[in-house]
Amino acid sequence: MQPTIRAALKVLPHAPGVYLFRDQSGRVIYVGRSRDLARRVRSYWVDLGDRPHLARMVARVQWIEPVVCASEHEAAFLESDLLDRHRTRYNRTLGMESEVWLRLETRAESPSLEVRHQVDADGASWFGPYLGWEPARHAAGGLHRLFAIRFAGSRLTRSDRELAQSLRVAEGDLAALAMSIRRVLDREPRAVDSALDRLKGLREEAARRLAFEHAALLQNELRSLRWICEPQKLAGLEPVEADVYGAAGSTSVVLALRGGRLSQRHVLARDGHRRQPRANPEWVELACANASVMNALAQAQAMGPLGWRPPRENQT
Repeated sequence: MQPTIRAALKVLPHAPGVYLFRDQSGRVIYVGRSRDLARRVRSYWVDLGDRPHLARMVARVQWIEPVVCASEHEAAFLESDLLDRHRTRYNRTLGMESEVWLRLETRAESPSLEVRHQVDADGASWFGPYLGWEPARHAAGGLHRLFAIRFAGSRLTRSDRELAQSLRVAEGDLAALAMSIRRVLDREPRAVDSALDRLKGLREEAARRLAFEHAALLQNELRSLRWICEPQKLAGLEPVEADVYGAAGSTSVVLALRGGRLSQRHVLARDGHRRQPRANPEWVELACANASVMNALAQAQAMGPLGWRPPRENQT
């Protein structure tokens, strides 16, 4: 194991994020993401006897570059962007799940919650984006199970009216059901926790009844709802354009946000001046978290070459 690797493994945080492996020349040879950077990255330096392709890669790694994110979902967006910029040698897949949105229609004629690939200015409420068609679809299914908005419409078929009666849903419930869905998709903590707890209860009840296939479906909906409700700021309806500053110890970090995505992360020696942040506190918190981990790498003499290729549309 290279001394730089050994030192880096000691200071990696137990936090979600993206990790880049670089070879001796500084070239990015692998990009990955994890809910726990320290645990995932350390797993590469164990017995890899049954995974020779990883063993060959690990032998070439000279530097580890971690990027802290607010959640694994947020890390997935950054991983996708970085894989699009860096054609790495050892990534077998591009990690580019479909970017999708949830469309909440609240008109009485056709209330619904649907997964869409593109946003339309059609008067509906849009949430996202999220990475992964299947997780978004299962999450929408779970929300409809809890808040059956489709059955609160004014133009139901006979069979749908019977289902609405069995679910105790009426047309007058439409506004309340829509608001409940909106609060979850807006990631209001109490609403999210309540929805997750209800799905857990339904899953446990299905297991007690030995309805294991139904329990598995509920588990999928639970996992998917948790995924889309994870905080992420790297994509949205209103893209952010800003340079966000954070500092820790002798290191400062500037997150260059372009079009709402993390275009570049600049790591600099701290100049000693205090700067007043002009961005959302969540962005400042993320910049400071990255400054902290990069300062730890610098102190351990494990900071290697940095800098990412620009987004492909800016490459010449």
